[in-house]
Amino acid sequence: MTSTRAMKTADLVVIGGGLAGMCAAYEATQRGLRAVVVETRGRPGGLIASARLGGVPFDIGAESWATRAKPVTALVEELGLETTIPTGRSWVWNQDIARAYPIPNGVLGLPADLEAPEVQAAIGTEGVERARQDLTEPVGQLPADFGTLVEERLGKAVLDHLVRPVAGGIHTADPKLLDADTIAPGLRELTYQHGSLLRAANEIASRNPGPKVAQTEGGMFRLIETLEERIVANGGTVLVRHAATGLKPEADGSWQVQIHPTQRPADPAADPQPCGDPQTWVTERVVVALPGPAAQKLLSEHLDLPTWELPLGAPIAHQVLMVDSDQLNSGPRGSGVLVTAPAHAGHVRAKAVSHLSYKWGWMRQVLPVNRHLLRVSYGRSGEPYPHPTVADAIADVNTALGVSLSPQDVVASMLVRWDGQLAPPTPQHRSQVAQLLAAAQKYPGLAITGAWVAGSGFASVVPHARGAVKELL
Repeated sequence: MTSTRAMKTADLVVIGGGLAGMCAAYEATQRGLRAVVVETRGRPGGLIASARLGGVPFDIGAESWATRAKPVTALVEELGLETTIPTGRSWVWNQDIARAYPIPNGVLGLPADLEAPEVQAAIGTEGVERARQDLTEPVGQLPADFGTLVEERLGKAVLDHLVRPVAGGIHTADPKLLDADTIAPGLRELTYQHGSLLRAANEIASRNPGPKVAQTEGGMFRLIETLEERIVANGGTVLVRHAATGLKPEADGSWQVQIHPTQRPADPAADPQPCGDPQTWVTERVVVALPGPAAQKLLSEHLDLPTWELPLGAPIAHQVLMVDSDQLNSGPRGSGVLVTAPAHAGHVRAKAVSHLSYKWGWMRQVLPVNRHLLRVSYGRSGEPYPHPTVADAIADVNTALGVSLSPQDVVASMLVRWDGQLAPPTPQHRSQVAQLLAAAQKYPGLAITGAWVAGSGFASVVPHARGAVKELL
């Protein structure tokens, strides 16, 4: 690996400035290391990003974390950030029965209490009786995927009317593609212990009785901003608009990382492209925190590590609407509604409608009276590439929220896309990740992290990234 510039040195180079990379760099600088984050785009944060609509900042990607994730809460508290919890419950709009009902207390749509009225509304008497069989049916070998686990123990009604919209909506994939141990850690183990999936869900829910999600006050993007501030204050560097184009171990145990500046492509949806003269950084430690495809490409050039065809997430499109209407003041579906898969002509095409300005109290304080911010989300696995219009979004909002908005009520709108993100953590993928991490141990000073390795969501990414740095030390 050669360079036209003098070599630079760092104690640790973090390749990728998403949530995992920023957490890794923060952990390193907290321990006194000079860390350099290399981020291809003009900002760090990856899926945690913000925009403004009508002068109001809001999250265009991840907007909250699961409060059961104690390492995430600990990080937020460590950074001194204020937090907020949602107003109102989340609902499901069930297209099969044209009915809305609150999501029951439980785990990813799994009900903790079959007697709750919202469970009856969701799955009916027959569904409840079928699910009740779980309480007495012997537990054999439990399936590895979440969808089959739910269907075998609780029946198809629970899967289709509760778990599929909730777990599928959160992870943008069919529950039968999701590894149960990754998205619901401890659930299968507790099912074996209690002899019941329902009892297992009840125990997990009882451990976290309050609100299921939380947000940093003002938006989740405040977390990334604060991490960047701390990294720099601790002596680290966040090098945006640069890409790592080469990674090579040296005989003396050090690593060479080749880094190019990047420029914006003509297509705004494409990734920035390397340009200009490269730099070469020499370091004792490297953390690769890139998305899966980019990580495999970089790692496979000079390292003997396994590669495989990675699962891809469904393309996601959000129509964000700023609306003037007193119909929304009461939060007709609480903080928002998840939508079951389309079942007939004239269905709601959106997979979710988030009432952001009702959900987060700080947003209501900065918006005028009767003004609301809605995020209407599209893109399911196996469906055509979504091209939602504002008119599509209004029609879906009216059905899912039970209101009657018109195009004239829309003050401003924005289309946001996230393509190829949130790949489903299938059981097969988790097995291959384990093999990759085992093989990487033969390269001292190398750590691999990120959602494709750790599992998607703050609960998985934050502790994995921080733990990866601890292991390097």
